[in-house]
Amino acid sequence: MNKYILSTIAWVESIAKREILKQWWTIFKVKDRIIEFEWTDDVMIRVNLWSRVWNKVYKILTESENIDDFDKLYNLINNINLKNYFKKKFPLSIKVKSINSSLFSVPTIQKITTKAIINNLTNNSGERVKFDSNLEKFEIMILLINNKARILLNTSWDSLHKRGYRIETWDAPIKENLAAALVLLSWWKFNERFYDLFCGSWTIVIEAAMIAKNIAPGLKRKFAFNELWIINRDIYDKELIIAENKIFNGTYDIFASDIDSNILDIAKSNAKNAGVLDNIKFMNIDFTIYIKKKLKWTLVSNPPYWYRLNVDDLDYLYKNINKLLKENKNLKWWIITSYFLWFNKIIKLSNFKRRKLYNWWEKTYFYKKIN
Repeated sequence: MNKYILSTIAWVESIAKREILKQWWTIFKVKDRIIEFEWTDDVMIRVNLWSRVWNKVYKILTESENIDDFDKLYNLINNINLKNYFKKKFPLSIKVKSINSSLFSVPTIQKITTKAIINNLTNNSGERVKFDSNLEKFEIMILLINNKARILLNTSWDSLHKRGYRIETWDAPIKENLAAALVLLSWWKFNERFYDLFCGSWTIVIEAAMIAKNIAPGLKRKFAFNELWIINRDIYDKELIIAENKIFNGTYDIFASDIDSNILDIAKSNAKNAGVLDNIKFMNIDFTIYIKKKLKWTLVSNPPYWYRLNVDDLDYLYKNINKLLKENKNLKWWIITSYFLWFNKIIKLSNFKRRKLYNWWEKTYFYKKIN
């Protein structure tokens, strides 16, 4: 058994925990965007491959209490047999997070860590290590909390929100793992219609289709673990085949509309690359035509931000959103917005529950219609 740490986006730890328990993995702790679990290395592959809301999967290389001076940190790192992990001379990215610990200077911790790693790889011979700049960097995280140190190896590489299907982009798109979290929080039933009337951040409908079709989010991306001595490549290839065989071939009523035709062209390209273009109906229309349509089932939307609208347009937008809510009483509605102060003034707050979420570094609220 090996220990791992999953990092998640803020306020979705409960969803991440549910995904882990679904696979019968053992969870030790869930707190502050971190989930600890223990299993064999082959399960680490599955965690990376099937992650919908997580950021990165770290393997705990070593850990120790009472790391309150730099000599102790150096010795802890130098005692790891790093040659058991690295196949090649990968350049390293040393990241540090220190909370309530005696060691708090990030540059100094990075310097000590680098020295310990180089001495480790050269058996303390004093030789220089020439890292291959043509290779992608590997991330080692030094996590210090209350003087407990954990030395972590990133097995994912890029954050897992990068699915690999986004071949074209638009300004400030919503992150894929947040979009997946919104769909999961909506409890959308796949036999019902799903709407996004502002698909400028088309990620919501693509993630909805991938969830409905049971497409593993990591099928189109690469992972750091394939370049390490951690796993056998045959195990990964087997997991890919299993994931591909689990894809459903059903049809779903997913509707995505936006007033900007350029955005829809990009959305279609990404949906095609994700393998879900046939499951989404894209329409170049203004959302106000839906006000009198008597919609029902589920709607999850992320209305435009300031970069696409001026103040007068925002006033028009949110007033019409309010009209749509009032006219479509059978519609289950979820909306995420960073302009919650504005939105709060227009809607009747007693009709909603709010959940704080972060899109990148921006605080938003996810509103759920309750009556």
